Amino acid sequence: MAKALYLVIRSRDAWWVDFEGKAHGPYDARENAALEARSLARFQAHSGRDAEVLVPDEHGKYWVVWSSLHDSGEGRSFAPHRIAG
Repeated sequence: MAKALYLVIRSRDAWWVDFEGKAHGPYDARENAALEARSLARFQAHSGRDAEVLVPDEHGKYWVVWSSLHDSGEGRSFAPHRIAG
């Protein structure tokens, strides 16, 4: 099964979480959208599907800020790393 990717995006002066074409939001801040994305991704991971949350920095570069492969079960995120591309 393919990895579930939750993308935080900015559109129409608000922040959103996109998952497979479905928008969740709006949120007033990128951090709030990222927290919701992590919550949604953790739920997906508990269903047996690997998941990641990707959030853009100020320059539009996306970073993985949470991954089910690195989650200790305590809800901690790991240091983001740049996505190749």
